[in-house]
Amino acid sequence: MPSSFKKARRLLILQRLLAFVTCLNLSVALGITQKPLHKPSYLPAVGQVSSYRLLINGEIQMEASGFFWFAQLGAAIEIEQKWQKLGDKLKCDLTIKGGKLRVFSSVGEQIQKLGWVQLTFVTTPTGEILDIMGGGARSLDELVANFDLMAIALAALVVPFPKEGVQIGDAWQGVHQLGATITLATVQCVEQPANLPPRLQPIKLRLRYLLPIDALVDPTLRSQWNFTARYSAESEVVFSIAEGRTISASGSIKLEVGTKIPVTQTNQDANSKQEQSQNEEGEQGEEGQQNQQQAQQQNQSQQPPPSTQMPAPSFQMKVEAKFDLALYSKFGG
Repeated sequence: MPSSFKKARRLLILQRLLAFVTCLNLSVALGITQKPLHKPSYLPAVGQVSSYRLLINGEIQMEASGFFWFAQLGAAIEIEQKWQKLGDKLKCDLTIKGGKLRVFSSVGEQIQKLGWVQLTFVTTPTGEILDIMGGGARSLDELVANFDLMAIALAALVVPFPKEGVQIGDAWQGVHQLGATITLATVQCVEQPANLPPRLQPIKLRLRYLLPIDALVDPTLRSQWNFTARYSAESEVVFSIAEGRTISASGSIKLEVGTKIPVTQTNQDANSKQEQSQNEEGEQGEEGQQNQQQAQQQNQSQQPPPSTQMPAPSFQMKVEAKFDLALYSKFGG
């Protein structure tokens, strides 16, 4: 058999082998790109009420003008979520129905019952927050409860999804508009849990965000008190596409607060002496005025200035907590 014929035959076999490998790679690539497309939204939950139980445990560290305080905290809270239509948008009511907060420190145990607190979010059908309503805090405790509820909502109950849908492995960023504050939430669709009924169309998500809550405080007050406050969270959320709601979530939340309050101390003695010298000047002659001026100059050289700036008292607080949230009632329950 001629050598040229053998070479042609080998070349033909090699070409067929390359074609087979190419087809195999193409089929694998098509299999990857043709993963199911999911389109999560909160529309299936409109008109329904979902009840959740939230468990929190963590620790608190505080420092105020050199004094340090440490405590542990634990809480069991009941939260109710209700979705409603609002034109082409949605309205999400979140309500703390009750619960108990326990704080353990060197001074003993403190127990606080949690009352009714509600926040309302205006969102797109896919969960991006457009506005926040309500709050109406009547005390510092209620204001803190509002911020805590907002932090949990962004970490577990109001997850933003892209309009075009998601596939397993996709990652995206959602934008939340909270008043003048914009918060970015980074989300990744990890997997489809196999331990839940397929009818729920469950997907597992990983979420992370940073929320500058000091931007929600009046700018004048924020400037006067040098106030800074940040929430950050990382969580894993199991979401039901069929029901349009969170089934469960767990993760960690961190809160960091800092403030410095400038204090001005007035030297009243120096001021009173200055007023007394001015009164005496009207009663004394020219010689007396000269003597008084000399005495006043001597006093001013020996005494501190009428107004002195004291060191600013500082306050720092850090809260690190883990949470678990679970659905415990059916729709309408």
